[in-house]
Amino acid sequence: MKFLTAFIAAASVFASAAHAQTVAIMDGQVHTVSGGVIEEGDVIIRDGRIAQVGADLSAPAGATVIDASGKVVTPGLFSPISSIGLVEIGAVADSNDATPAPQSPTDDFPLGASLNAIDAYNPSSSLIPVNRAGGVTRALMAPNPGTSIFGGRAAVIDLSGRANSVTRAEAAQYVAMGQQGSDRSGGTRMGAWAQLRDYLDEARSYHANPNDYIRRPHGRFAVSDLKALGPVIDGEQPLIVSVNSANDIRTLIRLKNTYRLNVIIHGGSEAWRVAEELASANIPVITDALYNLPGEFEDIDATLQNAARLNEAGVKISFYDGAHNIRLIRQHAGNAVAEGLPFDAGLAAITLNPATMYGLGDQLGSLEAGKIADVVVWDGDPLEVTTRPEAVFINGRRQDLNNRQKMLMERYRDLERGDLPFAYRGGESD
Repeated sequence: MKFLTAFIAAASVFASAAHAQTVAIMDGQVHTVSGGVIEEGDVIIRDGRIAQVGADLSAPAGATVIDASGKVVTPGLFSPISSIGLVEIGAVADSNDATPAPQSPTDDFPLGASLNAIDAYNPSSSLIPVNRAGGVTRALMAPNPGTSIFGGRAAVIDLSGRANSVTRAEAAQYVAMGQQGSDRSGGTRMGAWAQLRDYLDEARSYHANPNDYIRRPHGRFAVSDLKALGPVIDGEQPLIVSVNSANDIRTLIRLKNTYRLNVIIHGGSEAWRVAEELASANIPVITDALYNLPGEFEDIDATLQNAARLNEAGVKISFYDGAHNIRLIRQHAGNAVAEGLPFDAGLAAITLNPATMYGLGDQLGSLEAGKIADVVVWDGDPLEVTTRPEAVFINGRRQDLNNRQKMLMERYRDLERGDLPFAYRGGESD
């Protein structure tokens, strides 16, 4: 515990001490994402923003110069959904605010949509530096549903570890459909979809006349949940829907058209089967590129080519991987590329696409003049698992890449050290 406390304190000091500065990243292979690749390209960062991107630029006077010769330069990675900042140890209830503890049927917690991830956000989580060192600079932090079909309001954060690291609060709402929704709605998909429609209808009714609504007797839903769904029914806030089967996705498309919602699919293991319909409905899909072994009946047609087929149809895609290892989204992108996804589309799926999904595409996700300077310098192909970041910038600040995992490795590299606890010393001879 002392080790963890010392690490968190050191990381906080570094984050507060690092100031936005003028930086010139020179002569790298620059993947702008939005405008192609610049060989021997340069990226100039000033006051937290990208000032210039191009070839044969001159480093400004007084700038910190990074020689990126033989390196790859990309935007920072953006995890489109995770529980980072809400969970430290998943199996320990008091360090896990992402997943509600099981409750008895007679003690259901009454709220869902009104829960707000920001209220439980811990910017000092040791998971943040670990994933930052893997090139992740932004993430959507979302709570999981408990007894309600709704998880609550998610937020976009940066991974600087700073106290003011919230990029966009209430960036999306999360709801579980498919098998998860069925489990929370009487055991059938009919029940789950009926319950979601009921919520949306009640939210519409509440927002049409709040004073009249609260005077009605025996309200079925908590008023705070209906308030929280206001931006969803107005189409201003994305509704992330956990859904997998092609049949459920078709139902979701009908729901989106009926209620005019801004919908994002989380899961979508059978999304390739309805790829053309998703493209026509303009519904993005956040999927697991490594998933092809069905865990449920709804995943029966899962395939490693899901992402490639969706992209070919014109569906905007991205990838996800839990909380502890959201840095593995680049491995997902790499595997999807191995299964037919174009490289540029794979890189966009973990940079610009998530930013666009949450209305931040004009500020993040690509290397363009005027955008926020989230930039990573890699020692090789960023979609290869052996590649590592050499420099990570968030809001124009160079980040410390030290983290708890690295410090533990260094601590126990030499097991003969006498200052180690006895159990960790080298084998003792008789």
